[in-house]
Amino acid sequence: MASLNKQQKRAKRAKDKAKQIRMTGRKSIPMYGDPAHATAQPPVYVLELFAKLREAEAVSRSEMLDTLLTSLSVMIIERPGLLDLKNAENESMAATNLAADMLVDYRMWVDDMDRETAQRWLSTPEFIKDFSEALDRYRQTLEEPASE
Repeated sequence: MASLNKQQKRAKRAKDKAKQIRMTGRKSIPMYGDPAHATAQPPVYVLELFAKLREAEAVSRSEMLDTLLTSLSVMIIERPGLLDLKNAENESMAATNLAADMLVDYRMWVDDMDRETAQRWLSTPEFIKDFSEALDRYRQTLEEPASE
């Protein structure tokens, strides 16, 4: 587990990033990017992900976030074009942005929310904390095989 100071720094960065996103907005993932296509059906692989997330969310938010991160890593390998590297400092930031966009789109899909409400949900301190913890767990799973 990361030290308290490191956790606080991560939480502050996440909070600052969420605030920046709320103020400036972020380009949506391609399936919803064009307002004219806002009613378009998401691709099958996205619907499959959303179905997995809904099942996992029935267990807990942690389970949903763990499922999201694991599934996105596979999706990115299969579809590297999903990462928006032009609007991110690095690949990790692009993956985090993709995860956030998927979560917003998921919330819109599952709860029939508008984008603004879904983004507010994503920006709550509780959600940011849970997402940060899920990222820590995911990173630990990536590091474990290397340390054996």
